[in-house]
Amino acid sequence: MTLRLTALFIAACAISTCASAQNASKPKPAECLAATALTTAHLVGLWRAEIDGEPGGASVRFQKDPEQDSSVVGSINRDGVKTGAKDGAKNAGKDAGKTKDKAKPALLAGDVQQGDFQLEESDDGVRISATWSGQVVETSCGKEIKGIWTNALTDQTHPFVLRKQGGWE
Repeated sequence: MTLRLTALFIAACAISTCASAQNASKPKPAECLAATALTTAHLVGLWRAEIDGEPGGASVRFQKDPEQDSSVVGSINRDGVKTGAKDGAKNAGKDAGKTKDKAKPALLAGDVQQGDFQLEESDDGVRISATWSGQVVETSCGKEIKGIWTNALTDQTHPFVLRKQGGWE
């Protein structure tokens, strides 16, 4: 009887140990990143931009700045139509002379510190054509930035939203 009870006790402990080992090996769910904890490393990757007053949205891709660890560089590709070569008979009439090609990407450089996001945009790679100034949204786990986009030539301002696409890279 004692031998049976001992065997039963050993079996129960083994099952319990296996179950707890399985639970311990499961990855913990990712914690939500606080707005002030977002770093330039978190900016790297693909983002979707929406600027009020501009047709369509834009794709933004950031990468680490090879010259400065505390900043990112990248480009923005705006959706929409640009003027250019005719696109055959299907664009006859009022749409003639327009293509569905995307406009040339603008260059970007910026950073984020303590939840404050600053970005400069250049259409020609020489002069600043726009600035982006915003805040990481506290409830977004670091995946949304809202602020004001300013056209450097006209001083017109428009609200913007940047949303991280996919996970962290």
